Amino acid sequence: MRCWQVKKKLIRLSEQFLIMGGLQVFVLNYLKMAVVPSFFLIWLLILVWEGDREIALLLSVLTGIVYDVISKGIPGVSSAIFLVIIYINCFLKPSSLASRLMAAFMFSLFYFFMLLFGHQKGFLWSASALLKYSVLYALYNISVLFFIELGMKKFRWKEKRQYLSI
Repeated sequence: MRCWQVKKKLIRLSEQFLIMGGLQVFVLNYLKMAVVPSFFLIWLLILVWEGDREIALLLSVLTGIVYDVISKGIPGVSSAIFLVIIYINCFLKPSSLASRLMAAFMFSLFYFFMLLFGHQKGFLWSASALLKYSVLYALYNISVLFFIELGMKKFRWKEKRQYLSI
């Protein structure tokens, strides 16, 4: 890859990180909901699906630490869970929107379960509350993924249209 391509990719990733971070901060701090979606998790999944596996693995550690700091969690917990999810996701190749939504749903459930698992205590919530809120969390995440995918398709369509009109 040429130097200007690397710079362009780093700028694009930095912009995406700032946008996802801004959305995550806004949702965590200003929307008073019991469960909020993880824009970072969805972004990392999309990076893998778009072919940026190595970058997504590296960014999973960084975004996990940032997410833990923003959400006032234990630094490193989300990093470890993000890293496992992104590593497993590297072996999947969902091509359709439906398969991506299903993968995001399953990974969101996994993330929520692992986040609420104490080392020697087991799950920190009752089974019914854990199931209810994990499904709610996964539904929030797939709705975020759906709107991001729609935006990406619209953006790509505009690029093709502008290219064809030149």
